[in-house]
Amino acid sequence: MHGTVRSWDDESGWGVLVSPEVPGEVWAHFSAVRTPDPDAFASLDPGETVLFTWEEAEQDGYSYRALRVQQPGGPGTGWDDAEDEDEEADVDALSDVRIEFDSDS
Repeated sequence: MHGTVRSWDDESGWGVLVSPEVPGEVWAHFSAVRTPDPDAFASLDPGETVLFTWEEAEQDGYSYRALRVQQPGGPGTGWDDAEDEDEEADVDALSDVRIEFDSDS
């Protein structure tokens, strides 16, 4: 989905994204930011338009966390608007699994 970088702190390596399609602010870590060069410094600029996928997850006081972030049509990232729709479907398919072991055995 499309959104805007509300804030970003290079020193801390994270920031906040907003989109009318998300019911709240989305926490984003530098490790989720896709760059044309995988070894490049991942950074975003406040006010910048981005594409991103997200999940519900408590992170530093935010209810949502970005899974993947990039500039729309960014060169070399291999991710475009059509893939964005497919990736959202994958996010909806995520589930939690809890495994408990009986220690009496």
